[in-house]
Amino acid sequence: MTDSSRATVLGLVADPGLSRELALRLVRDLPEALERNGDGRWEVQLSDEHIALDQQGALPMLEIGRRARERDGTDAVVLITDLPRRAGSLPIVADGGSAARVGLVSLPALGGIDQYRRCRDTIVRLVTRHLFPAEDRSSVGESADAGRAGSLTRLEPANGTDDDSDDDSGTAGVEDEVDVRLALTGVRGRLRLLGGIVRANRPWRLVPSLSPALAAAAAGAAFGIFYSNIWQLATALGTGRQVTVMLLALVAMTAWLIGNNGLWESRRSRSLREEMVLSNLSTVLTVACGVLIMFALLFALTLVAAALVIPPHYLGSQLMREAGFDDYVMIAWLSTSMGTVAGALGSGFADESAVRQAAYSRRERERRARLDREDERSADQD
Repeated sequence: MTDSSRATVLGLVADPGLSRELALRLVRDLPEALERNGDGRWEVQLSDEHIALDQQGALPMLEIGRRARERDGTDAVVLITDLPRRAGSLPIVADGGSAARVGLVSLPALGGIDQYRRCRDTIVRLVTRHLFPAEDRSSVGESADAGRAGSLTRLEPANGTDDDSDDDSGTAGVEDEVDVRLALTGVRGRLRLLGGIVRANRPWRLVPSLSPALAAAAAGAAFGIFYSNIWQLATALGTGRQVTVMLLALVAMTAWLIGNNGLWESRRSRSLREEMVLSNLSTVLTVACGVLIMFALLFALTLVAAALVIPPHYLGSQLMREAGFDDYVMIAWLSTSMGTVAGALGSGFADESAVRQAAYSRRERERRARLDREDERSADQD
């Protein structure tokens, strides 16, 4: 920035959905954070530029960023995407081209907890240390290794060598001008990436798409409320057996949803296996979280229904002792587990496209479509 009286303008380009929701908050909060960590005044604006993948399924961030800069007249641009990015086997948090003053933040690598704060801090670090280094605001950064982040993350040159970097999936881009990269390292980094992918998939959206399963689950739970034999069994099982029954029901419904809706990936190409493992793990966790949310909702409704339908004195007469609140909890717990098993069967009537729409983020669906095409080409070559 050559004119110290003029504010430096940072443009944000965001994917639809969660990325754009975060970007709208960042427009308000980023200027103050940037001013605390960099020189001068800052302005942040949200661009309408569309983030589109190229034919190879990569995200050409420098091309998109340059286009947004030229159109909006900003001094720098940062893209925010919910697309997981890798350089070889390393999950990428952020990367950028200091000469082009274009950066990118990948939300899944920020993890599933406190994502907004991490996104804000990552953008501040990327902009103030590399796109606009404090020692020379008018020039580009000289080193991509400045300011290492410790054991969990690290900054390294985009063209740096790594033992596992021979398999480039293309998700992190191969643009020559990308000269700074913030990568996750170690097992904790991969676990954080997995949690971020599940967060980006937003598993709570799965519940409304499972209305047939919910109807079947509610019917199964109602059976437990109205039959006294279930009351006696529920109160006699004990907590350990109740937990076992619940876990079996949750696993059964999760497995049924994944298998019946074709959510499990099986790739022929060896180069796609790491993405396949990560994708399948995120699918299991996403669906399991959705099923767990459904279970909790059904349990709450069943507990209320049991308290309204079953009089305490009548429950006590069936149990041959004074009934307490814990008895209602045990009855609702077993009834919900029974209903969940019934819901697994009912989920077969759910619309497959609706389940896929709810289980995956938009970028994850695009990624799967790309992998399907690559797998088909690999099979044709064989």
